[in-house]
Amino acid sequence: MPYLIVEDFSGGVDLRKSAITSRPGTLRTLRNAFVNVGGEIEKRKTFTSVGELPAGDTFGLAFLNNRLAVFGTEAAASIGTLPGYTDYYRLVPTDGARTIDRILDVSPFANGLYVIARFDDASVGHFYVVSSSTNQHAGVSGTNARTHQTKEYIVDGRNLRFSAVGDPDNFAGTGSGIIDVTEQDTGSTELVGIEQYYSYLALFARNAIQIWQMDADPLNNSLVQVLGNIGLVAPNAAAKYGNGDVLFLSDTGIRSVRARDSSNAAVLNDIGSPIDPRIAEKRADLTPADAEGLVALVDPLSGHFWLVWGSEVFVLAYYPNSKITAWSTFEPPITVDYTTIANSRVAFRSGEELFVYGSVPPAGSPFDPNVPVGSSAALYDASEVEVELPPIDVGEPATDKSWKALDIACEGVWAVYVNPDPSQPDAWTLVNTISGSTYGLGALALDMRSTHLAIKLVSAASGLARISRVVVHYEGGSKDHAP
Repeated sequence: MPYLIVEDFSGGVDLRKSAITSRPGTLRTLRNAFVNVGGEIEKRKTFTSVGELPAGDTFGLAFLNNRLAVFGTEAAASIGTLPGYTDYYRLVPTDGARTIDRILDVSPFANGLYVIARFDDASVGHFYVVSSSTNQHAGVSGTNARTHQTKEYIVDGRNLRFSAVGDPDNFAGTGSGIIDVTEQDTGSTELVGIEQYYSYLALFARNAIQIWQMDADPLNNSLVQVLGNIGLVAPNAAAKYGNGDVLFLSDTGIRSVRARDSSNAAVLNDIGSPIDPRIAEKRADLTPADAEGLVALVDPLSGHFWLVWGSEVFVLAYYPNSKITAWSTFEPPITVDYTTIANSRVAFRSGEELFVYGSVPPAGSPFDPNVPVGSSAALYDASEVEVELPPIDVGEPATDKSWKALDIACEGVWAVYVNPDPSQPDAWTLVNTISGSTYGLGALALDMRSTHLAIKLVSAASGLARISRVVVHYEGGSKDHAP
């Protein structure tokens, strides 16, 4: 009996074509899992609570001195008990008592944090945090910050502001200044965000990207390149990735700025095009408040790019040597309000509760990079993993086949569903639930006839879950597709 093997999942989720014409090996759904370096599907890790903050008194989330950091305007003595490995920093407005509405951005600088906070009266304050209490900078505005080559750079409307050399508290001293980006390009009317690109700075407007060479002496600052008709949707939705690329969320989807050649001249790449349809759905409902919570980052433990979008995470597993470029989605059991990198961990804030991705050691700080990241028994929760393959036609889309059986090479417990009718995308039939590979145990019998067969695998058990190979046994058709 001929059979077809599906074992290359390196394309990940790819929605560029309709399901019935999608390339074999791509996926229609890969939820709460990713494609690993071997090209197999592997369940994501758990999200572990590491404590709860006092209600209503703190805002934001950052990382300083190997501890999490949160902020507020009240005196530290009036703040309740903080979770372990968490510190409170007071931000004191210089022009009257106010409460924080949201922490807009935090940028590490030397032994402190550059913090931008919006208050309940819609005003914005800037602070350089090095101790428990910090006063607001006078006369500094802007909503997004990045540290770059001994200075703090601030996005402020059409202006790029930068501090004095080595002093983020001083925007009037030696080396400080302002660049009006509209003098360089008419498309850059309002800057949205900023990120480092190789040794340059990439300044993102909504419809243009300016690449700048910055110098300690402002007279030596120079515009290197302008990329038009593309830009950034949300201030923190851009992140360095790999050797120097910057991945970012544009109005058209997730795109990257990467080097064209050894000159590091920038070109755009449509690396996110396989999930453009899903991004477009999310983009259609994006509010300004939602946009402020979007965060792009790179998970230190896996090297995967993440775009954290409320209660969903878009994940890119990229392994050039293995020829793997695979998108998937995570659905955390929380709605993410703030995200930060904490040494080798990704930390989250949901309301007043703090989480890390993965499990935590039985003793010691979960943020110590030299402490184990947790045992395998605690690395996985019972979150549901869903894998859906596009309909299989064994190379003969117009010919009826008799589908006889399935073999699955896997780890963990999986419910196996099939659908022989592409015109009814939700008409799934449960074949069986398996625990481990079916090899040597007898294939999963089928008795169906159709031109196509779609397969869906769902795992909702605790512990590791992995899919390595799917084998479809069939009869019929005019060609022999047996290996």
